[in-house]
Amino acid sequence: MEHEEEKKRRFEVGSDVLREWLQRLWPPTSRRFSSSTLRVIHLLLAVVLLACTARQHDDRTITPARVLRVPRAPAPFEPEGQFRVERWAPAANTGALRDRDGHGAVPVSEARLLWGDDRLFVRFYAADPDLQVRATQHDGPVWKDDSVALAFISGESERVIQVSPTGVTADGICPAEAGDLGDPRCDLGWESGIRVAADVDGTINELGDMDEEWAVEVAVPLKSLVPSQVAQRTRIAFAVRRCEVAFDGRRGCGSWGRFGGVGTLALESAMP
Repeated sequence: MEHEEEKKRRFEVGSDVLREWLQRLWPPTSRRFSSSTLRVIHLLLAVVLLACTARQHDDRTITPARVLRVPRAPAPFEPEGQFRVERWAPAANTGALRDRDGHGAVPVSEARLLWGDDRLFVRFYAADPDLQVRATQHDGPVWKDDSVALAFISGESERVIQVSPTGVTADGICPAEAGDLGDPRCDLGWESGIRVAADVDGTINELGDMDEEWAVEVAVPLKSLVPSQVAQRTRIAFAVRRCEVAFDGRRGCGSWGRFGGVGTLALESAMP
């Protein structure tokens, strides 16, 4: 699914995240494991194996602060499922999403961003050992499935776009404190104009097998996100959040720009 040159960095990120989780699950004083703990450890080890198949990125594209400087795309393009190194290597990168405590969220996921042609482009990658997707219609309950949420924040409200591994979308305007688009205060009448391409490695909604990963590539018209005309170094308050649906129904979430303060996208005028 991903280009061979992208494998090394994903292995490093996956190993670091696994190490953090094992230290919390298996402190030095532990003498024995419960069956549930063993299941978790087995799942985490599977995530590391999945990480070997995912992609590398250039550390120079990651901004450690809460501001991502998003370069222009070299040329206009349409979303596609296949990862193209020449296109996405210069992109801004969130790095591995983090949980509420600041630890690397498991399974590993990240977002890359470019802009141009009056659109914001996002490519989101997610390792996923158990793909769960039920929604099939636009503005259906995508937020209950494995999915990613892109939030564009303005004052007390935010425009939220939720995308599933199969490319099904839901979008709406919600109060900033809403947990997801399922909040009854959200207005699902808003349409973002998003275009999506998706790629999945695994069998959806089949327990007992071992899935690998999914990725979505999206293009969103900037006019639907920011009221003012797009100009050099336009800044957009932004967060990306991914919640994984586990085999037992529990959800684990990771984010950039949500926990510990809202993130900002700074749209750069120069070509990467």
